[in-house]
Amino acid sequence: MKVFIQLVPAKTMLLALGLLVAGWQSTIAQNTGNEQQAGNDNDQTIVSAIAPYRDDVRRSILLASEQPQVLTSLAQQRSASQQAFNNLIQSYDQKKQGWFYDLSRYPDVLHALATLPAGSDESSVKNLTKTMPTDLQESAWKIYRHHNNDLLQVDNLNQQAQQAFDNLIAPLDVTTQNAFRQLLDMPDVLTQLTDQIDKTTQLGNAYRMNPEQVTNDLTALHDSLTVQNQQELADYQNELNRDPQAKQELQQAGQAYAQANGYNTGINPNPAWVNSSYYYQNPYPYWFGYPYWYSSPMWYPSAWWYGTGFYYGLGGNMVLFGLPSLGFSNWFFGPGRLAYPHLYNRFNNYYSHNMGEHHFWTSGNAGFMTAAHRAFAPTAGFINARANWLTNARQYNRPSSWANTTRSAPTARYQNFNAGAYHAQSWGGGGMRSFGGGGFHGGRR
Repeated sequence: MKVFIQLVPAKTMLLALGLLVAGWQSTIAQNTGNEQQAGNDNDQTIVSAIAPYRDDVRRSILLASEQPQVLTSLAQQRSASQQAFNNLIQSYDQKKQGWFYDLSRYPDVLHALATLPAGSDESSVKNLTKTMPTDLQESAWKIYRHHNNDLLQVDNLNQQAQQAFDNLIAPLDVTTQNAFRQLLDMPDVLTQLTDQIDKTTQLGNAYRMNPEQVTNDLTALHDSLTVQNQQELADYQNELNRDPQAKQELQQAGQAYAQANGYNTGINPNPAWVNSSYYYQNPYPYWFGYPYWYSSPMWYPSAWWYGTGFYYGLGGNMVLFGLPSLGFSNWFFGPGRLAYPHLYNRFNNYYSHNMGEHHFWTSGNAGFMTAAHRAFAPTAGFINARANWLTNARQYNRPSSWANTTRSAPTARYQNFNAGAYHAQSWGGGGMRSFGGGGFHGGRR
């Protein structure tokens, strides 16, 4: 942790300790299956999940947290819709189920196809789907032509869920309604809040009683984690730059990862996409979730290549922008590692160094460090479960000298909250993402 301590003011550091050591989250939520450390680290905090988002998203989260009854109803509606959706498509093979999942990411197109007169020709259908990727246009046509009745039922499920959502938020003020609408377009975030309803409620109570304090704390933690992520990225870049063969193997592994997972568009064919929101559009909907067979959570399938942690810049130069995601790391430390010995050794070096630094788990490192931990230290207290790269906002390896930090830090106001006092509250659960609009690489305040 010494690099982090050198770079972050003492007050902010205590905040990070008080909140992060207290523990935290789940999802890309993608299912709450996660990996937990033994002992007190099982207690996790939603604060550290919220902090990495940009300020407007944090604001929406805080406003939504004041409405636990709405969040509870949304969770119930999601459960019912997801079950009905799964029942509807379960008789199909996985490929066709994937077609329905993909089409559900485009609710306007889904509805247009469902209301298109039966028996329309292919050109009419593809005119409606022209904004979709070419392969999805083809699968949408096949659904319309051969499975029209199920297409209608999926659209009905989506329409019913959306109407229920509109009815739920109708009594709220306009600002809070807009906050919920923003979060509905970020299903990973909304799932965090609804899956951790008790802790979300505590967050809402704290925010209601002292909005300025909660907002300032989140801003300070956001800035602290940003500093850590930047330092870790620099360390990672330096590690790979020492070994050109490892960098070459990372590129080769990225292509192999794409092929192994059915991606055929290449890694970032357009460098401009890195700084755009294009890849963060059209997530799997909150109502139906992402495909159950994904080994690692993925709400935004268009952004899969962010999992490699690099893209090709101008002139075809390789640009490292972040650590590999959990999806890529799980693949690499499984079937991929034997083919890339230089990269494997560099990952080992980086992992071992950062374990010694006692950094915190964040959205920027949790995916890689979780998978690396299983590969390099499999007996160190992790329970095997369906991995969730948003999980684990805690320290890599808490030193004994910090044993009582959680209770002694000034920010102990976030523990044991009660209605009579804002001080002392513990928030748990929640996801850990650094991006503000649904991306994989970094949000800003």
